[in-house]
Amino acid sequence: MKKHLLDYIDQAKSSSVRGLRILVEYFYALEVFEAYHNPNIQVVSVFGSARLKPKHPEYEDAKKLGALLYDKGFAVVTGASQGIMEAANEGVAEALVRELKGKAKHKKKSADEIRKTKEFKERLKLYSLGLKISLPFEPDHNQHLGVVATFHYFMVRKFFFASLSSAFIACEGGWGTRDELFEILTLVQTGKAPLMPIIYISPDPKHLEYDLQYALKKKYISKEDLDLLQIVSDYKKAVSIIQKFYSVVKSISYENKPDVEIFIKKPLSKAQQAKVTKLVEGPYKANFPGGVAFYKSKFVLKDFNYRSYGIVRRIIDAL
Repeated sequence: MKKHLLDYIDQAKSSSVRGLRILVEYFYALEVFEAYHNPNIQVVSVFGSARLKPKHPEYEDAKKLGALLYDKGFAVVTGASQGIMEAANEGVAEALVRELKGKAKHKKKSADEIRKTKEFKERLKLYSLGLKISLPFEPDHNQHLGVVATFHYFMVRKFFFASLSSAFIACEGGWGTRDELFEILTLVQTGKAPLMPIIYISPDPKHLEYDLQYALKKKYISKEDLDLLQIVSDYKKAVSIIQKFYSVVKSISYENKPDVEIFIKKPLSKAQQAKVTKLVEGPYKANFPGGVAFYKSKFVLKDFNYRSYGIVRRIIDAL
């Protein structure tokens, strides 16, 4: 039945059928990634050029990035293609092989033998994900994925990047990488996605810094918007930023507007509460006229004006 429906959609030309295809892709991906819509599983998106070849320095760094994210307990989702994306997924797979080889029952097995085990395959499903876009010149996904979904529409694919991810890391790349980076920045800036670490890794980030400063100078963005993006030159720093963020934050909710609820890993100390209070009642009083309330599992920024999400990030960074 599914095959007949997909064949029908592929052959049809009307806009109503295209709308149906969007719905089918959405529910198909929900089914594929059902296990990842879970607050206990944190997924990091990694973007970057699909054109980089293995042994390129940035490819090698992306592989180390994927391995380090796995070692720190994060799952990795990429665009499932080659280049930086393949490198990040490959890093996860290699880190998993090293981990399993440390177990007594796998100690004498080669890497290839470990990759064929049920344990490896099941772990890879949890930690190496791919969201593939259907392109004629990129027909295949990379071979280091535990689970992958293929999309016809970028819009549906982007939705799942945003809904699955707890953090975004963009390495250098072309228009696709920039599209994804500025898409998630826009979603977070406008409150359509919760505040999360967004990081750009580049050995020479002057091109992006110039662009951001120009937009600030022209008042196209506010100074606080710059706090939504961290620019680093090293993959280790990127992972450190994510770890520090989630050492404090469990999740963030805008559902009880106009308040912002920040659920925390452990109750804030008196010193931490004092820091937050000083900011909310001081330089950011106009943004939170209702002040702040502290609870055991969260703190609440009251009556947020929902304009400067970078200020919320500054408060979290103060902790």
